[in-house]
Amino acid sequence: MKKPDFTKQVAQYAGLTKEQTVKAIKALVKIMQNNLAKGETVSLSGLGSFRVKATKPKQGRNPKTGEIIPVPASKKVSFKPTAMLRNIIRK
Repeated sequence: MKKPDFTKQVAQYAGLTKEQTVKAIKALVKIMQNNLAKGETVSLSGLGSFRVKATKPKQGRNPKTGEIIPVPASKKVSFKPTAMLRNIIRK
């Protein structure tokens, strides 16, 4: 599902106009980005939790040449679904 389809479904479900829905989704995304950038966990009931995890430096391999290259430490976003979402997906 792409953003226009998602926006249309949210608008229909919530009884909002397309413009209101677009503003709400943009605000949600921006708030999540800002809080994750601060290192905070973002939990949405019924969906799950997003958090930032630190990765350790490691050695990788260039698949073309086989050369070993260093992969620096970095951060990634991790998502843990709620039990309710896991159960819905399993059906």
